[in-house]
Formats: sequence, C-alpha cells, structure tokens
Amino acid sequence: MKTIYRIIALLLAVLTLTACGGEGASDSVKLDPEAYVTDEKMITIADMPPNPFDPEAVQLYKDMGFTHWILTEDHVAMVENGTLSDGYKQAIDILTEQGFEIWIRNMQNDPEYFQIETEKTGSNYGTPYTLAPRDITDDFLEYENVTGFYMMDEPFQNTLEDDPATEDNESLHPALDQLDTLIQWKNEYYPDAFWHINHVGSGSWNHWPSGTTYVDFIDAYVENVLKKVESGGRSICMDNYPLPEGGGVIRENFLHDVLVLAHATKNYNETAPEEQQAIMGICLQTMQDSALKLRDITSSSDVTFQMYAGMAAGARLFEYFCYRSLEGVGLSGIIDMTGQKRIYDHVMEANQRAMPFERLICAFDWVGMTVNHGSESGPEDMFEILDGMLLEDTGVLKKVESRYDTIVGCFDQNGQAGFMAVNYTAPDLNMTNVVTLTFEGCTDALVYTEEGVKQVNLVDGQVRLTLPCGAAAFVIPV
Repeated sequence: MKTIYRIIALLLAVLTLTACGGEGASDSVKLDPEAYVTDEKMITIADMPPNPFDPEAVQLYKDMGFTHWILTEDHVAMVENGTLSDGYKQAIDILTEQGFEIWIRNMQNDPEYFQIETEKTGSNYGTPYTLAPRDITDDFLEYENVTGFYMMDEPFQNTLEDDPATEDNESLHPALDQLDTLIQWKNEYYPDAFWHINHVGSGSWNHWPSGTTYVDFIDAYVENVLKKVESGGRSICMDNYPLPEGGGVIRENFLHDVLVLAHATKNYNETAPEEQQAIMGICLQTMQDSALKLRDITSSSDVTFQMYAGMAAGARLFEYFCYRSLEGVGLSGIIDMTGQKRIYDHVMEANQRAMPFERLICAFDWVGMTVNHGSESGPEDMFEILDGMLLEDTGVLKKVESRYDTIVGCFDQNGQAGFMAVNYTAPDLNMTNVVTLTFEGCTDALVYTEEGVKQVNLVDGQVRLTLPCGAAAFVIPV
C-alpha cells in the first residue's frame, strides 16, 4: 500500500492546483514529495479504554487506529499480595498480542502508587481510595510493549491547605511538588520509558498560585518535573476543549493554551539533551459533557479542526477524551454505556483524514505560528489574545490573506521551510475558507492535503488554497 501511495504521489506531483498556473509562471522544477516526509508515528491514545478482556471491544478500539493503550484498574486490579496480579499480567499479554504500546496508569494520582509499605487511604479529587501495600519495581521490564507511564492527571502546582469549610480535603489533591517519589522510581527502574502527564487548560485557574499565570504553571512543570526525569520520552500536554454548548464558536483561550505548550516544548528542547527531548500534545474533545457545558461531536470536522490546530503548533501526541461513556454523570464518549458506537464513526473518519499529516509534522521542527483575521470574519478579532505569542519573521512567507480566520504553523527541516494553513472557523458553521500564501524567492511548492499531494508552479509567488471546515494544507515552497 505504501508503494502504491508513493507512485500516486509522484504522478500527482506534476499536476497543478486550479487557478495557480497561468501567464507569468516560471518553468517548473520537478519536486519529490517523498523527500520531505518520515515514517515516524504520532502517539494516539484514548482515556478510559474498554475492557481489555473483551475481544470485540479491543478490536473496535484497534480499528480506530490508536497506537497506545492506557491500562487502568477499571477492569482488573494491578496488585495482589503486594505484586502484579495475574489478571493485570494477562491484560498486558492480550494488549501486546494486539500490537499496542501500553502505558501504565497511576489510577489514584498517588506518589506512592507503586511502592508503599502499609495500607494507605486517600482522596483523589474528593473520591476516597485505598492503596494496599505493594512493591512494584522492575516488574514491567519483561513486557517490552509496556513503554510508558501515565503518572498523574491534572495536578495542581503546589499542595493545597485543607479548607475546613468544604467536605473535600484539598491537601490530598495531586500536585507537582509531590512527584519526586515517582520521578526517582522511574529514573531507577524505567529510564527509557515515556513519562506522560495531562494538565488542565488555563480556564482552571485554581491549579496554580494567585498572582501567577498559565505560562508560569507550565514552566513550573518543566522546571520541577521534566528536568528531573533523566531519560526517556516525555510530554507537555493539556486539555482545553474548544467546542462549547450552543455551537458556532471556538473557546477564545484554546489557541492561546495550545501556543503556551508549543512554546514551552520548543524552549525546553532547545537546551535539553537528546535523551530528554519532549513532545507537545493536546487532549481532544471527543465527548459531550453537561457539567463542562460542551456540545457533542456532530462530524469528523469537529475533530480534525482540533487535530490540525494542534499540528500547526507542532503537536505529536493526541489524547482522546473520552472513549467510554459515563452517562450517569453526564459524560458521553466515543462509545455508549453498552459499548456500542456513538460518535465512533466521526472520530474514526477524523483519524483517517488527519493522521497522514504525521509524515510531515514528525519530519519538521516547529518554529512558530502566524495568523490572519479573515476579511469576512467580522470586526471581532479572536487572535488579539495571542499578543506576543506569534512569529514576527516568517521567513519566505511574506503575506497571508484569507476570507475567514486562518492560522499558519511555520516549520523548518534543515533549512527548508514548511507551512501548515488551517481553516480556523467553528467547524459546525460549515464555512469554506480561501487562503492565499505569498512567498518571496520561490517558484514552486508542494501542497499536501487530505486528497494527496500536488506540485504547484507559483505565479507571483502565490499559492491559493481552498480549505473546507475542519481542513488544512501543508505547503513546502522552493
């Protein structure tokens, strides 16, 4: 299949986009679309996966194209008599046979989750739990498909003091300053494993001290956690769900938060050794949640919109929230309470549309982002919140013009520039965007879209893109 794709891609490379040729075009040079891509894969993983002992449920999850599986204790206990239970080992074997990379989930966000001498009771965001004594050290080393650990979810920056006016004991909430035990455990036993934590978005302002910012919060994670993890992959990831109830709008702080993480990842990697490099990720809204006032997913474009916005900022990890529904608390996921498809087909189609772009995003280094407030987008400029976060010098890209709001991720591959243009309009509005990119000193470009790749002979340095809702294009000008 890969060989067929490459042959087709090379044949398409000599074609031009409609309205991109014409008088004034220079003699075209033949470009090789395969010269700029990689076979490296992104990480795709879903929160609350199905029962690993249900073959049909596992196959349904696999068919969506997920590369990883978060192994939880929702269906099997991890510990029995202080060591790994036979059931947990069996679950690992089953998932290994299906080809998944497995991340072990710290179910209680507890720093002593893997090693504790006596029974311990605690509260995970107000939900009581008990940890039985256990001594889990190198137990996972015999399982080569156990490649990472989901160490904590949405931690606070600092341990809080208990507020006696509330039933909850806030001092028991997970926090970054409690992670040293887990960091030391990983460094000793699993130096090559992946370290993953998902953070709140900037709307959850109570997760960091008053008087500081979301940037300070993410920087605190980098300084106090990532730099202590001695080796192995690691993520800088957050959830900001951009599609609220009512529809027709995008949460204003969504792109802001995406760029906070993108810049944090870029800045960290500039000085981090090769064995400590991080990847940036976002948690995708693939659910409806009445408590958070989020609308439901109604098309694959609702999902690709989020994926492309992340990719334009260099994201290489997508955590889908959530897979299973918990309708008793108003949370509806990709499948329903009975395990039947709910928005499954929309998400599966989104993966089929968007994931081929991984061959480009994983091959280029993210440099920054520029945006354009569309000429027909109305007077309100939702990009004003991004002041100071955008590129001032976009290299050979000299101008972006568009009918509607557009974001353009700027990339580099050993001196070769690449640009990912994304239709940044609420996908349920079904608005087709027309985007013109003007390049200086360039005569040709490769344009990669969901339909494949075409070579364009530039006229006056311009390439004109037609981007439907939830769509993007990656342009390599030469």
